[in-house]
Amino acid sequence: MDLAKQLLNLSSNQIKEIAFQCGFNSLSTFSRKFKHEYGSSPSTYRKNCIKSETKLIDWNLPFTENYFNQLVLIKNKNTWLKNLFSIVIDNLDNESFSIEDLSKQLFMSSSNLNRKVKKLFGFSTLKLIRDLRLQYAAELLNIHNMSVTEVSYSTGFYDAAHLSRYFKKTFGCSPGEYKNITPIYSYIKKLKETKINQILN
Repeated sequence: MDLAKQLLNLSSNQIKEIAFQCGFNSLSTFSRKFKHEYGSSPSTYRKNCIKSETKLIDWNLPFTENYFNQLVLIKNKNTWLKNLFSIVIDNLDNESFSIEDLSKQLFMSSSNLNRKVKKLFGFSTLKLIRDLRLQYAAELLNIHNMSVTEVSYSTGFYDAAHLSRYFKKTFGCSPGEYKNITPIYSYIKKLKETKINQILN
Protein backbone atom coordinates (compact mmCIF):
# COMPACT_ATOMS: atom_id res chain seq x y z
CA MET A 1 0.00 0.00 0.00
CA ASP A 2 2.99 2.31 0.42
CA LEU A 3 3.63 1.91 -3.31
CA ALA A 4 0.00 2.88 -3.97
CA LYS A 5 0.46 6.11 -1.98
CA GLN A 6 3.63 6.95 -3.90
CA LEU A 7 2.00 6.30 -7.26
CA LEU A 8 -1.07 8.35 -6.39
CA ASN A 9 1.21 11.23 -5.46
CA LEU A 10 3.82 10.88 -8.19
CA SER A 11 1.98 9.42 -11.17
CA SER A 12 -0.70 10.90 -13.40
CA ASN A 13 -2.00 7.39 -14.18
CA GLN A 14 -5.66 6.64 -13.59
CA ILE A 15 -6.46 5.08 -10.24
CA LYS A 16 -7.58 1.88 -11.97
CA GLU A 17 -4.12 1.53 -13.56
CA ILE A 18 -2.45 2.12 -10.20
CA ALA A 19 -4.65 -0.57 -8.65
CA PHE A 20 -3.41 -3.10 -11.24
CA GLN A 21 0.21 -1.93 -10.78
CA CYS A 22 -0.15 -2.68 -7.07
CA GLY A 23 -1.43 -6.20 -7.70
CA PHE A 24 -5.20 -5.70 -7.28
CA ASN A 25 -7.62 -7.41 -9.67
CA SER A 26 -10.30 -4.74 -9.35
CA LEU A 27 -10.62 -1.05 -8.59
CA SER A 28 -13.28 -1.66 -5.92
CA THR A 29 -11.03 -4.07 -3.97
CA PHE A 30 -8.15 -1.62 -4.17
CA SER A 31 -10.34 1.33 -3.06
CA ARG A 32 -11.80 -0.64 -0.15
CA LYS A 33 -8.37 -1.79 1.05
CA PHE A 34 -6.88 1.71 0.63
CA LYS A 35 -9.73 3.36 2.59
CA HIS A 36 -9.45 0.78 5.34
CA GLU A 37 -5.67 1.37 5.58
CA TYR A 38 -5.57 5.19 5.30
CA GLY A 39 -9.07 6.43 6.11
CA SER A 40 -9.84 7.95 2.72
CA SER A 41 -10.47 6.79 -0.83
CA PRO A 42 -7.59 6.85 -3.35
CA SER A 43 -9.21 9.77 -5.23
CA THR A 44 -9.61 11.82 -2.03
CA TYR A 45 -6.00 11.07 -1.05
CA ARG A 46 -4.78 12.27 -4.47
CA LYS A 47 -6.84 15.49 -4.24
CA ASN A 48 -5.43 16.20 -0.80
CA CYS A 49 -1.88 15.69 -2.11
CA ILE A 50 -2.49 18.27 -4.82
CA LYS A 51 -4.00 20.72 -2.32
CA SER A 52 -0.96 20.37 -0.04
CA GLU A 53 1.34 21.73 -2.76
CA THR A 54 1.54 25.31 -1.57
CA LYS A 55 3.20 27.63 -4.07
CA LEU A 56 6.54 29.01 -2.96
CA ILE A 57 7.10 32.74 -3.28
CA ASP A 58 10.16 34.89 -3.93
CA TRP A 59 12.41 32.16 -5.35
CA ASN A 60 15.81 33.80 -5.28
CA LEU A 61 19.44 32.73 -5.31
CA PRO A 62 21.39 32.41 -3.13
CA PHE A 63 18.97 30.80 -0.69
CA THR A 64 18.32 32.57 2.58
CA GLU A 65 17.85 30.60 5.77
CA ASN A 66 14.14 31.51 5.97
CA TYR A 67 13.49 30.55 2.38
CA PHE A 68 15.41 27.31 2.73
CA ASN A 69 13.35 26.34 5.79
CA GLN A 70 10.15 27.06 3.86
CA LEU A 71 11.45 24.97 0.95
CA VAL A 72 12.18 22.02 3.24
CA LEU A 73 8.75 22.19 4.85
CA ILE A 74 7.07 22.01 1.45
CA LYS A 75 9.46 19.31 0.28
CA ASN A 76 8.54 17.17 3.27
CA LYS A 77 4.84 17.48 2.38
CA ASN A 78 5.40 16.28 -1.18
CA THR A 79 7.05 12.91 -1.77
CA TRP A 80 7.60 13.65 -5.46
CA LEU A 81 9.49 16.87 -4.61
CA LYS A 82 11.61 15.12 -2.01
CA ASN A 83 12.53 12.51 -4.63
CA LEU A 84 13.14 15.20 -7.25
CA PHE A 85 15.68 17.01 -5.07
CA SER A 86 17.44 13.76 -4.21
CA ILE A 87 17.74 12.70 -7.87
CA VAL A 88 18.83 16.14 -9.14
CA ILE A 89 21.40 16.58 -6.37
CA ASP A 90 22.84 13.12 -7.14
CA ASN A 91 23.23 14.25 -10.77
CA LEU A 92 24.50 17.81 -10.34
CA ASP A 93 27.84 16.94 -11.96
CA ASN A 94 26.19 14.99 -14.80
CA GLU A 95 26.20 17.31 -17.82
CA SER A 96 23.95 14.99 -19.84
CA PHE A 97 21.27 14.65 -17.13
CA SER A 98 17.95 15.67 -18.68
CA ILE A 99 14.34 16.34 -17.75
CA GLU A 100 13.51 13.04 -19.46
CA ASP A 101 15.95 11.22 -17.15
CA LEU A 102 14.42 12.94 -14.14
CA SER A 103 10.80 12.27 -15.10
CA LYS A 104 11.58 8.61 -15.80
CA GLN A 105 13.10 8.19 -12.34
CA LEU A 106 10.08 9.93 -10.82
CA PHE A 107 7.70 7.58 -12.68
CA MET A 108 5.84 10.40 -14.43
CA SER A 109 5.75 12.01 -17.84
CA SER A 110 7.87 15.07 -18.59
CA SER A 111 4.73 17.13 -19.17
CA ASN A 112 3.24 16.09 -15.81
CA LEU A 113 6.52 16.88 -14.06
CA ASN A 114 6.65 20.32 -15.69
CA ARG A 115 3.06 20.97 -14.67
CA LYS A 116 3.76 20.08 -11.03
CA VAL A 117 6.97 22.13 -10.88
CA LYS A 118 5.35 25.15 -12.53
CA LYS A 119 2.39 24.98 -10.15
CA LEU A 120 4.68 24.92 -7.12
CA PHE A 121 7.49 27.27 -8.19
CA GLY A 122 6.03 29.30 -11.05
CA PHE A 123 8.72 28.26 -13.55
CA SER A 124 9.95 25.27 -15.56
CA THR A 125 11.75 22.11 -14.46
CA LEU A 126 14.71 23.16 -16.60
CA LYS A 127 15.11 26.37 -14.60
CA LEU A 128 14.75 24.49 -11.31
CA ILE A 129 17.58 22.10 -12.26
CA ARG A 130 19.79 24.94 -13.52
CA ASP A 131 19.16 27.04 -10.40
CA LEU A 132 20.05 24.12 -8.13
CA ARG A 133 23.29 23.77 -10.10
CA LEU A 134 23.95 27.50 -9.70
CA GLN A 135 23.24 27.44 -5.96
CA TYR A 136 25.69 24.55 -5.62
CA ALA A 137 28.23 26.42 -7.76
CA ALA A 138 27.97 29.42 -5.42
CA GLU A 139 28.54 27.16 -2.43
CA LEU A 140 31.58 25.47 -4.00
CA LEU A 141 33.12 28.83 -4.92
CA ASN A 142 32.34 30.54 -1.64
CA ILE A 143 32.76 27.79 0.94
CA HIS A 144 35.18 25.36 -0.70
CA ASN A 145 37.23 27.95 -2.64
CA MET A 146 37.29 25.85 -5.82
CA SER A 147 38.35 27.29 -9.17
CA VAL A 148 35.70 28.33 -11.70
CA THR A 149 36.76 25.50 -14.03
CA GLU A 150 36.51 22.91 -11.24
CA VAL A 151 33.11 24.25 -10.25
CA SER A 152 31.79 24.17 -13.81
CA TYR A 153 32.55 20.44 -14.10
CA SER A 154 31.24 19.71 -10.61
CA THR A 155 27.90 21.34 -11.38
CA GLY A 156 27.19 19.95 -14.85
CA PHE A 157 27.97 23.05 -16.93
CA TYR A 158 29.69 22.55 -20.27
CA ASP A 159 32.66 24.77 -19.37
CA ALA A 160 33.66 27.79 -17.27
CA ALA A 161 32.27 30.26 -19.83
CA HIS A 162 28.87 28.52 -19.80
CA LEU A 163 28.77 28.64 -16.00
CA SER A 164 29.95 32.26 -15.90
CA ARG A 165 27.22 33.43 -18.28
CA TYR A 166 24.38 32.00 -16.17
CA PHE A 167 26.13 32.83 -12.90
CA LYS A 168 26.50 36.55 -13.66
CA LYS A 169 22.91 36.76 -14.86
CA THR A 170 21.67 35.14 -11.61
CA PHE A 171 24.00 36.55 -8.95
CA GLY A 172 24.95 39.88 -10.54
CA CYS A 173 28.68 39.20 -10.45
CA SER A 174 31.23 36.81 -11.94
CA PRO A 175 32.05 33.49 -10.23
CA GLY A 176 35.51 34.84 -9.38
CA GLU A 177 34.06 37.91 -7.67
CA TYR A 178 31.60 35.77 -5.72
CA LYS A 179 34.43 34.14 -3.77
CA ASN A 180 34.90 37.38 -1.81
CA ILE A 181 31.26 37.69 -0.74
CA THR A 182 30.25 36.85 2.84
CA PRO A 183 30.20 33.04 3.17
CA ILE A 184 26.88 31.37 2.57
CA TYR A 185 25.51 28.21 4.14
CA SER A 186 25.87 24.84 2.41
CA TYR A 187 22.21 24.19 1.57
CA ILE A 188 22.27 21.79 -1.38
CA LYS A 189 23.38 18.66 0.46
CA LYS A 190 20.98 19.51 3.29
CA LEU A 191 18.07 19.32 0.82
CA LYS A 192 18.52 15.56 0.74
CA GLU A 193 17.88 15.26 4.47
CA THR A 194 14.34 14.41 5.49
CA LYS A 195 14.11 15.62 9.08
CA ILE A 196 13.57 19.34 9.54
CA ASN A 197 15.44 19.41 12.86
CA GLN A 198 18.59 18.22 11.07
CA ILE A 199 18.68 21.14 8.63
CA LEU A 200 20.72 23.80 10.35
CA ASN A 201 22.52 21.82 13.06
